[in-house]
Amino acid sequence: MKRVVITNNKKVESMANKAEVVMLDKASNLDVLQEGLKAASKGARLLLDPTRRKGYYKSLVFFVDEEEKTADEKSISTIKRCMSELTAQGNSAANKEPILAGIFQSRDLDLVKSVLR
Repeated sequence: MKRVVITNNKKVESMANKAEVVMLDKASNLDVLQEGLKAASKGARLLLDPTRRKGYYKSLVFFVDEEEKTADEKSISTIKRCMSELTAQGNSAANKEPILAGIFQSRDLDLVKSVLR
């Protein structure tokens, strides 16, 4: 099994020694969730609840079993719930890079670090 992080946070690239990092440059948080949904549909299992952190920067941590190709319904359900919450909010502020980007990137990175230890 391998660990994969799908993110739009450049600071998470520093975790490349602990997991495969899929960097979605200039992607919104909704774009990250959509990419995560694709991964879960291919059998990746979500390790980090995306509803725990609101805002522009989003990192999804998955376990990927190369032999398991069955969709992970729990991960799909969690991601879809987060996507519906985002669209219900109108996706306005959460879809724009914040002025204090560095602070929010660091918070997102800390969450990823806590999962990958």
